[in-house]
Amino acid sequence: MSTSKYAYVYARIRARMSELLDERKLRELVDTRREDFMASLMDTAYKEKLTKAAVTEIDARKIEKALREELIDHHLMVIKSTGGAIRDVFEVFLRRLEVKNLKAVIRAKAAETTVTGTGTETQTPEANSIESMIKQLENPYRRVLEEALPEYEKSKSVLILENALDEEIAGALWNRIEGLGVTDKEIVRKIIGTEFDIANLMTLLRCKSEEITEAEMRKYFLPYVYAFDFNADAVKDAISAENVSTAIQLMPASSVYKEVLTGALSAYEAEKSLIPFEYALSRYFLVTIKNTLRGYPINIGTIIAFLYLKDIEIRNLSTIAVCKENEIPAEETMKLLKIL
Repeated sequence: MSTSKYAYVYARIRARMSELLDERKLRELVDTRREDFMASLMDTAYKEKLTKAAVTEIDARKIEKALREELIDHHLMVIKSTGGAIRDVFEVFLRRLEVKNLKAVIRAKAAETTVTGTGTETQTPEANSIESMIKQLENPYRRVLEEALPEYEKSKSVLILENALDEEIAGALWNRIEGLGVTDKEIVRKIIGTEFDIANLMTLLRCKSEEITEAEMRKYFLPYVYAFDFNADAVKDAISAENVSTAIQLMPASSVYKEVLTGALSAYEAEKSLIPFEYALSRYFLVTIKNTLRGYPINIGTIIAFLYLKDIEIRNLSTIAVCKENEIPAEETMKLLKIL
C-alpha cells in the first residue's frame, strides 16, 4: 500500500495517539484514593465505554471488559480503514484477542476440573468441560484444539492447548505478512517476530525452571523467529543447559536478548522467580514499539505500534483497577505496570 493510501487510517490513528495516557497520568491514577479512582478513570478517553457499561464503582472485571471493548473498536476502525493485504493482516491481528480470551476460558475450565474432580475427573460432569467447550467452538479453534485434545488428556497440561492456539494464530499472521509489500513486510516481521522471539525465550526459561526435557521443550516453541532461532547451532548450548542461569550465560554474545536477560539475572537469583525476565523482555518490546513510532512515519508500523500501545495501556489500567479493588499499596502497584 502506497503512502497516499495510508492517509485516511494514519489520520485517524494520529488523532487517537494523543489520547494515550502518559506515565504522569498513570501515576496519578495509581496514587489517587480508592474512593476517587472511578472519577479519575472517567477523566480519560474511556469515559464513554465505562458509562455505557454502567461501571460506577470499582469492579475490576467490569472495568476490564469495558476497556477491552474500546480496544476492539480500535481494531475494527483499522480494518475498515484499510484494504487488501493490509486489511488481511489486521483481521488476524484482531483475532489474537479472541485467542487470549479463549486461553483464559480454558485455564478457568481446567482449574474447575481440578478442584471438583478430586482424582475422579472421569466420573464428574466438570471433567468433560473443556471437551464440551471445544465442541461448541467454530473453526479454526475447534479443529486446532480437537487435534491437541488427546495429548492434553494424557498429561492434563493446559500448556498443550494454549500452545496449539498460539501456533495457529502465529502461523495465520505470519502467512498474511507474506502478502505485504517489501517495506511493510520488513516492518511487521520485526515487530511480530520480536514478540514471537520473546514468547519462545519465556518458554525456554519456564521449561528450564520446571526441569522439562529439551525434547519436550521443543514441542512448545513457535516455529516463527526473528532474532532468536532455537534451531541454530549458536543456541544449542543454551537450550541444553542445566538451569535458567546457565541457559542465559550460554546464549550467543551477539544476541541482544542475552544482554536484556543478563540484566535481570541478579533479580531472578534473589527472588527465584521468572517475573524479572518477563519485565525485562516486556521493556525491550516496548522500546521496539517506541522506535517504530519515532517520527510517526506514514506506514504500517505506526498502526501496529498504536494497537500494541493501546493494548498495553488497557492492561495497565486493568492492573490498577485490580490493585485498587484489593487495596494494594501504590508502590506495589507501580511495580506491576509496563512503563518505559
